[in-house]
Amino acid sequence: MEITIPTKWEDITIGKYINLRPVLNSELSPIERVVNILAVLTGQKKEVIKNISLDQYKTIKEKMSFLETELPKQLKDRKFKIGGKWYKFEVKAQNLIFGEYINTMEILQSAKDDQEAIFNNLHRILTTICRPIEKKFLRWKDIKVDGELLRETQENFFNNMPMTIAYPIGVFFYTHSESLTETIKICLMEEAQRLKREAETEIASIKDGDGGKH
Repeated sequence: MEITIPTKWEDITIGKYINLRPVLNSELSPIERVVNILAVLTGQKKEVIKNISLDQYKTIKEKMSFLETELPKQLKDRKFKIGGKWYKFEVKAQNLIFGEYINTMEILQSAKDDQEAIFNNLHRILTTICRPIEKKFLRWKDIKVDGELLRETQENFFNNMPMTIAYPIGVFFYTHSESLTETIKICLMEEAQRLKREAETEIASIKDGDGGKH
């Protein structure tokens, strides 16, 4: 049977990596390891994978050698294209919506007991510091994020973002998570206060308007 597999980290998406981690971290014989990895990378059942010839096994094992190398910890460019859409790596807490902060805090809370929670939710975490952008009149501009776009972005990252982009940003988030979440919290509180002041001003103006009619 013919099997096509990724040959470099650039070919491994967040989704594939999440499914690969349990295999990479488990104690398996060399053959069992290859079979389980191939099942994840190809989507084929293990019974099908076991039908490969010995020559294929040797070739495939060589191609998968990149999995034994370290993932890059440096991001090449702060702007990148994923699934046909552009994003920018930027810590800009004031652009987040409240639900993102809640989700992030829940993930970090879970990570205290299980570090895998960070990796299993990497596509969700990265949406807080990788924001959608578009080019208009030769200038890059932020795209306003709502709940629907947030879900679309998470799905796009899960299915299409290579680990060569996801891992360096994930490392940054993890090493700065405490200060980042505090910054986000402060920005959200300031935004809530601003909205409260605007509402109070509007209510006062309505009352003044009513008063003038009597």
